[in-house]
Amino acid sequence: MRNLLILILGLALLSSCSDKHDFSEEDKTILRPVKYGQVNYSHGYGAHTFSGVAQADQQANLSFRVGGTVRTLDVKLGDRIRKGQLIATIDPTDYSIQAEQASASQKGAEANLKSAETQLIIARSTYQRIEKLYENNSVPLSDFEQAKSNYESAQSQYEASKTQVTSASKQTQSARNQVNYTRLEAPFNGVITMVHVEVNELVGSGNPIAELSSEVNPEVNVGIPESYISQIKKGQDVKISFSVLPQQTFNGRVHEVSYAAGNSPTYPAIIRIINPSEEIRPGMAATVSFYEGGKEDNLKKELICPVKAVGEDATGNFAFVLEATGSENGAYTAKKQAVKIGDLVDGGFEVKEGLKEGQIVATAGLRSLLDGMKVKLMEE
Repeated sequence: MRNLLILILGLALLSSCSDKHDFSEEDKTILRPVKYGQVNYSHGYGAHTFSGVAQADQQANLSFRVGGTVRTLDVKLGDRIRKGQLIATIDPTDYSIQAEQASASQKGAEANLKSAETQLIIARSTYQRIEKLYENNSVPLSDFEQAKSNYESAQSQYEASKTQVTSASKQTQSARNQVNYTRLEAPFNGVITMVHVEVNELVGSGNPIAELSSEVNPEVNVGIPESYISQIKKGQDVKISFSVLPQQTFNGRVHEVSYAAGNSPTYPAIIRIINPSEEIRPGMAATVSFYEGGKEDNLKKELICPVKAVGEDATGNFAFVLEATGSENGAYTAKKQAVKIGDLVDGGFEVKEGLKEGQIVATAGLRSLLDGMKVKLMEE
């Protein structure tokens, strides 16, 4: 009986010692590695980002208004062009002949008009003279009617000749325009981004010869989903970044917003870059960030804790904060901390209470960690 009592007391003492989680020298030398994260403010919460593509504010496929054989091509890919500079010409021979023929027809019409004018003057004079004689009963009615008929006929012929001259003049101008259209000139300053033809190649009217893009006022064309398009306003400030320029961020402003989506699932919007760089070129992939209220200052700066760092037990949510012990072996102490969390956002949970910015928290194995346990940070 005495031996049984001693055994029971020994077991009770052993159980009491184990509940205190007294980590001995053995615990200090064997450190369990744990994954970890950091509690920080999320500066992106409240912003919406969408993908876009850089483009020139002016770009045009240059083409001739008439067809023909390319005689000269004065540009190459990458050339910088000034407004009015000659791009290319086509053979004007046929159009020059047509212009000369139209000019000759116009001169003939003008000669006919001059002759008709002379006939009209004579017919008018004769009519006026016969009319006075008829009034004095000096000539018969038939002479008066004949003079009147000749005058009216001369007047009609004169009006018809005037119409012919006007028509011939327009035809001559049109033919001369055709000759001018054999010269292709730059409509604005820019860079040649594409050349589609070669010298001696036969091209039709409207066929692209070269593509010209402006260098100033670059833009970004971005697609906005229907769930957010109502919040986009003209003049709204945005931030723009390019994957090929990772160290730079550009300011932008909404320049145009489409009212309809068309055949696309998104609504196109045009963003003007306020502080552009010469490194930005058409076709570069861009990311555009829109802020609540239209301004970056309206961002909600919430304290964010990694999702995997938050556990839950009978008392509520908790996290294990890892505090450095200062020992040479890089040990940390895991301290269980009750936390109050908010919404789940990009990057983790909003932290309402219990954690501070910069704290390191365990992000794996929360059920196996104990309050006060010595651990080490798992190397990446």
